[in-house]
Amino acid sequence: MQRTRIEKHESLIHQVINEYLIKKGKGFLKNEFITIMGIKLSADLSIALIFVSVLNHDKNELIEKLLNSKKYDVKNYLSKSIGKKIRKIPEIKFIIDNSEHQATKIDVILSNLNIPPK
Repeated sequence: MQRTRIEKHESLIHQVINEYLIKKGKGFLKNEFITIMGIKLSADLSIALIFVSVLNHDKNELIEKLLNSKKYDVKNYLSKSIGKKIRKIPEIKFIIDNSEHQATKIDVILSNLNIPPK
């Protein structure tokens, strides 16, 4: 029962943060393309880790700093949007997710291997 509640909260928070980035992100992200890869809520719903992928990997640190500097604005937006649906608005922490980029690197390395047939 508890896990489904957390998943519902994660989904709702995901939608609202996407909405925030579409509406307000243009101002501080400029032309950077980012994607929310997932959200992980703590068991007590007090902390939300937002995993973000950045198209331009050279700017990962800059984007992470920008997003974390806006976490109070995001929390305020969450509070206004879903404050009546969620009793406690979680603390926000943005984390850059490099798994997609790392998977691409590994795929390129594996495809370039010269393995003789048996």
